Amino acid sequence: MKLIIKYLAISLFFFACSKSDDIALADEQKLETLGKEIEEFAKNKSCSGDDCRTMPMGAKACGGPTKYLVYALSKVDEKQLTEKVKVYTDLQKKINLATNKISDCSLVVAPTVNCLNGVCTAK
Repeated sequence: MKLIIKYLAISLFFFACSKSDDIALADEQKLETLGKEIEEFAKNKSCSGDDCRTMPMGAKACGGPTKYLVYALSKVDEKQLTEKVKVYTDLQKKINLATNKISDCSLVVAPTVNCLNGVCTAK
């Protein structure tokens, strides 16, 4: 009887781990899709004057963004972009916690952006 209980306990443990791994994989795939959608949403970097901006995006496991998105203010609905980036960042935080991610903890610094030859460019 004890052997059966041990077997059931071990089976439940592996089933739970497998299920959480599936959820983590689905979240990783969703994160990748969201990232591509955001890049597509902000891809028009045509600019003039002081039109270029950066926005922190993503979440490192020990804090701070994973990168900065460069975009042209006049070519993007900044409110929508902010909402999309928040969803992406929140999902990455959730994944980090659920999977006990670690990172290098290096500080990602916002790049300087300029309108160079009519295109927002990071330095």
